[in-house]
Amino acid sequence: MVLSKKNIAITAGLIVIIMTGYLYKEYHRQLADITSVQPVAKINVAAIVNLYQNDETKANQQYLNKTIQVKGAITEIINQQDTLINVFIGDTNSVHNVSCLLDKRHFNTIKKYTTGQQITIKGICTGFLLDVELNRCVIVQDNQ
Repeated sequence: MVLSKKNIAITAGLIVIIMTGYLYKEYHRQLADITSVQPVAKINVAAIVNLYQNDETKANQQYLNKTIQVKGAITEIINQQDTLINVFIGDTNSVHNVSCLLDKRHFNTIKKYTTGQQITIKGICTGFLLDVELNRCVIVQDNQ
């Protein structure tokens, strides 16, 4: 088979189209929803904050990069124009709380809640900065 400039151009064009489609798909891919994922632990805010304050290494061994479910009172809801919603749960008198970055698919659910209400949130623990950090969070309904 003789490779002509025309065949090379057609092959290169097809490769570019396929790669463009793949890159577009990957760029717009969303992370999986963790609503149906079973948490490795169900814990209250005070217990997880105390564990991270007292022994961060041990807490990371138990919870880092794992799905956990945390229950506590809402201390603050930060809504940045429905592009980022961060819910803080814990004690208003405490320096450390649990910071829960909500999954975009669950933004409407948080609108039912106000500061001071009890809430149960499930998310992936990403460690301890000033607060215990949970990402990709979903609100757990009372019947679960």
